[in-house]
Formats: sequence, structure tokens, C-alpha cells
Amino acid sequence: MLNLTHVTLKTRQVILQDADFTFKKGRIYGLLAINGSGKTTLFRAMSKLLPLSSGHIAVPPSLFYYESVEWLDGNLSGMDYLRLIKNIWKSDLNLRDEIAYWEMADYISLPIRKYSLGMKQRLVIAMYFLSQAKCWLMDEITNGLDEYYRQKFFDRLA
Repeated sequence: MLNLTHVTLKTRQVILQDADFTFKKGRIYGLLAINGSGKTTLFRAMSKLLPLSSGHIAVPPSLFYYESVEWLDGNLSGMDYLRLIKNIWKSDLNLRDEIAYWEMADYISLPIRKYSLGMKQRLVIAMYFLSQAKCWLMDEITNGLDEYYRQKFFDRLA
């Protein structure tokens, strides 16, 4: 469970003011708002990467947040990232199964700088699943995916 209590979050503008909300375990939530309204900033605060103006956010001990494919180092391979996540999170999922599900075998060992946006996005999604975290914060996670991979993603969540 992730819990916001009297949260105020300000940057150039007020994003939240004295907000209370509980994200319950086992549920999927969507956050819809216009571009530039502070969704990513809120995710940063919820993952403790950004301080609050006031209030408190109770974060579960097992939270995974990877803001953007832009965070990926182009000199590393997708396999480097998957191995890192598997080791840090002590995942019992099979790496090869995850690679096969997302159809990344042909490029997983290449440097990420050679990946398209959709290939990077599939890698990041695989990182989420591989983490086996109890709580995921996903920001624009289906950007760059064609309909086929979008559907695979939603099927996997179901």
C-alpha cells in the first residue's frame, strides 16, 4: 500500500495541495492529466526522488520506479540491465523467459544506443516484471509501443 497524507507538492506551480490518497494493494491505478501538470513530478515524489513541500508519503518497501527510457545508458546492453535488476531484486523469474516474452533475443546483447524507442520501452517493462516489486510506478509506460506490444503488456498485467 502506498499512502499520501496531507501532501503538498510545489515546483513552479502547485501540483498537489493537502492531498490524501491510499493506493491499495492488488489494484491498478491510472493517473490522467494534461501535459505539464506534474504527473512525473508526483511519481518522483512518491518514489522519494523529490522532496515534498509538506505532508508524508508512506512507501511500501518493495517499490520499483524507472522514470524513462532516457535513463538508460546507451553504452550498456539490455542484458546488462536485466542482469542488474535480477541481482538487485533477487528475482526468481527466468531471464530468458522474460526476454522471450518481450521478443528481445535478437537485440538484447547490443548496446542500447542501437535500440529503437519501442525496443527500449520493452526492456524497461521487462525490468519492472523482473523486479517482482510489490508496487510499480509506471510513467507513460506504453509510449513507443505498437499495438501488439501494448496488448501483450495489458495481457500480462491481467
